[in-house]
Amino acid sequence: MSHYVPRSRTESDSFPSLRRQKRTPNWGIIIAALILLAAGCWTVYAGKTKSSNTAAGERLLHDFEAVYAWSGSEYIGGAEGAHWSFRWDGRADRKEAEQLAASLGFTLSSGLDEDEPVDIMAANDAERMKLWIHSRSDAFDPAGAKPYELILLLDLGAGSARSEMEEALGRIGRAAEDLDIRAGFTVRGAPIREGGAARLAEAASAQEVEAYDDGHTQSLTYFSKLLQSSVQSGDAKVNLQLAESAGAGGESSELIIGVPLITGDYTLQNN
Repeated sequence: MSHYVPRSRTESDSFPSLRRQKRTPNWGIIIAALILLAAGCWTVYAGKTKSSNTAAGERLLHDFEAVYAWSGSEYIGGAEGAHWSFRWDGRADRKEAEQLAASLGFTLSSGLDEDEPVDIMAANDAERMKLWIHSRSDAFDPAGAKPYELILLLDLGAGSARSEMEEALGRIGRAAEDLDIRAGFTVRGAPIREGGAARLAEAASAQEVEAYDDGHTQSLTYFSKLLQSSVQSGDAKVNLQLAESAGAGGESSELIIGVPLITGDYTLQNN
C-alpha cells in the first residue's frame, strides 16, 4: 500500500466531506484502513459504472496523459520531477485474483481458500507494486460470486520517465482487463510558484464542487469534462481534486493532484 502506502478517504457517501475539522497528520502506515475502505468504495462505484474494464483502463491512461501535460509547468523538475502513485480497487473470484497476482509477478504467501477468511499482502519491489487480497463481507457479496477485495498500488517516484509510467499502466491494464475494477492516481511535488492549483483548474476547464481550507492546506474538488474518470460525491460527480499544502517546520510546500480524488493524507509526506 516500496515505501509509499496511500491512506484513502471517501467523499460524501463514499468519500468523507472535505469540510472536516483541522487534524493532526498521522505519519504512520495504515494498512487496515486501505483494506476496509475497498468494500465501501466499491459498493458506490459499482452502482455508478456501466462501461467495460477495457474502457476503464483507457480512461486512466487518458487522464494520466492530460494531467501530465497540465502539470509539466507547475512542478520543479516538470511532471517527471513529481511523485506519481496509482491505485486500483476491485473485486474478484479465486481464479481471477490468482491470475492477476501471477501476471504481475507477485508471489502469494498462501493459497486462496474461499471457505476461510483471506488477508494476504504481497510485494513486487522490482516493479514498485504492492497487492492486497482480502475476503469480502457477505453484506457486499451475498451470492459469494466475487469473494475477494483487491487493492493494487503502483508507486513511481520522482524521476520516473513518462514512457516508463505508460508501460506500467499498460501492463496492469492488460492484466486487470477482465476484473471489476476502478483506478485513480495522485501526484505530489514541489511547486515552482504559488497558485498552481488555480492554473491547473483553469487548464482542465474544471467546475468547483467542494472546498476545504484549514489555514495550512487548501483543497478544492472539481468536475472536468476533459477528464474521463469520475466518482459520485453526494448529488455531484467529481473527478479532480487539487490541494496546496504550505510548508511548516522547515518543510517545503507541496502541490497535490488527485484523479478522481487524492489518495493519502493532504499534508506533507514524511517519507
